Formats: sequence, C-alpha cells, structure tokens
Amino acid sequence: MIELLLNDLSLHGQFPDIRTFRTAIHKMMLLRSLAANFGYELHSHRNMINSRITATASLYDVLQTFSQDEKRAILPWLTRLGPFWEDTAEHGSDQWMDCGNEIVTETAVGEAAYCQFIGLSRALVSFTPSRWEYAPITVRIVSGSATDVVNVPNYWQAVQLEATLREAAPPIASWAQLESVSRSIFQRLTFTTDCFSYLKGQPFAPGPAKRIQSRLWVLDQFIGSIDSSGQRTAHGHQLYQNHFTGDKAWFSDSSDSEKHEFAEDLTFPNPQSTGEYLLCSWHGKINHPPFRIHFAWPDAPGAPLYVVYVGLKITRH
Repeated sequence: MIELLLNDLSLHGQFPDIRTFRTAIHKMMLLRSLAANFGYELHSHRNMINSRITATASLYDVLQTFSQDEKRAILPWLTRLGPFWEDTAEHGSDQWMDCGNEIVTETAVGEAAYCQFIGLSRALVSFTPSRWEYAPITVRIVSGSATDVVNVPNYWQAVQLEATLREAAPPIASWAQLESVSRSIFQRLTFTTDCFSYLKGQPFAPGPAKRIQSRLWVLDQFIGSIDSSGQRTAHGHQLYQNHFTGDKAWFSDSSDSEKHEFAEDLTFPNPQSTGEYLLCSWHGKINHPPFRIHFAWPDAPGAPLYVVYVGLKITRH
C-alpha cells in the first residue's frame, strides 16, 4: 500500500549549472524506472515544473535545453501524464506542518507526513545532491493545541529504494486480488459473500483500488478501537476526528433525501437473518472515480460490522 511521492522541495536552486542537473535528473529517472519495475508509480506535483534549478532558471527553462529524446522522456511525466499526488491529496492548505524551520504544507513532504499520520503508507524520493539527503524526515503537524511528530521515509539512492520495494507487498493488480487481500488482512470486518461483485465489469484502476484498501484499513482500525462497552478508545477518537468529520471526511451517512430516493438500492439482506434487511446508508468515499463502500454499523458492542457493497456510487443522479 506504499505510495512514492517526488520531493518537490529537493529542487531548491542548488545546481551550479545545467550539466550537473542533467546528471541529477537522469538519476531520478532511474529511480522512477526502478519503482516501475516493482509496479509502483512515482507521484509528482504539477507545479514542480516551475521549481528553481539554478539561481536563475526553472525546471521548465532547463528542460528546454535538453535533447528531444530527453524532453520526450521527462516532460510528459511532469506536465501531462503524472500521476500527480495533488489530485487525491489528503491534507489541505489550512493544516500547519513544518520540518525544522520550513513550512511544508501543500508540499510532497507535508502530504507524505499527513498520510503517515492518518495511517497511509507514503515515502519520499528526493533529488541528489540536495539538502534532503537524510532519512527519516521528521515533520511536525500542529492541529489546534495538539502537536504530533511524524517520521517519513526518504530515498535518494537506488540501493535504498530497491531494498524497500523488495520487502513491500506488490501493488494490487485486479479487483479479484483486491477482494482476496482485503478478506485476508481486514479481520475485524465481515464482508458479505457478494460485496465485491459490484466491481465486475468496471475497468480495473490501481489508484481507486489503493484508496478502497485505505478506507477498509481505517474502518478495520476503527471497529477495533471500540471497547466492550461500546466506547471509542483514544485511537478510535483520533480516527473519528480524522476520517468521519469535516468536509474531506472519508466516511459519512447519506442525506435524508438520498435515503428516501435510493432506499431500495441502499437496503441489503441481513447476513445473520434470512428475510431481514439492513439499510446501509453509511459509506466510505473514493471520489475519482466515484466508488463507495457501504456498510452496516454493529447493532451492539462486539457485533459484526458488515461490509455489503464495494462499487460505483449508488446515489448518482
């Protein structure tokens, strides 16, 4: 479930000339190719093309001096094809994060740190030479009166990155594999027999598959953070604040109008009682494309949490 983010802050005008930078970006392209060999993508930021390379020239300016073959290999990735982590960013501009004396909100460092904080595995890949040749990178996350410190893995040499990717689980490559892995590792959740069948016929997409797995991980952690009296533990309260509240919450209940209009679609057989049905309006959200994970809350402490539906958004107009 690891994702690799290209550290935009590792381009900070440090190169004395174009020749030195050409060597550095060729090393980065080798790291990108290494990740691809293990099935991983290196996510950049669209604005990275404007990063400062020398004292006076931006990345875009410098790439214009490269050969056509070099430009064809590099420019589409950084300007059109991506993938770009900001398309599915988990943190926003209103969150305060710093590393040393540098504010890292809305950077890859900040995104990786926030994802680590909420339980998603992210790592940075940095240019060399730069001032970011160390690991882990320690980031401070400030929320109101609370301060948390997160350590983010960082790679700038092929031997380091390869060792990590060899140990990591391979990326999910099909909906069937997503189902198999999810049923195996999320032991606190009770998946109904056909809950993943709604994905059949949908083209497999690695990004949404990873995000479905992330939502299931949080749901599994959350149900494991409720004690025998039905009260949330401290970890459960943190998960609730991070993922069940706010405009970017991963989990929410359907609106009253949706419950009325889509009542039949949101109702699923009760696995424990033949002939009975459950209204499963609570759901986890993936927005690009709009996938949903519908589930039924346990009716008592210790009762199962049923995951009944994984597929395209039901309440579409």
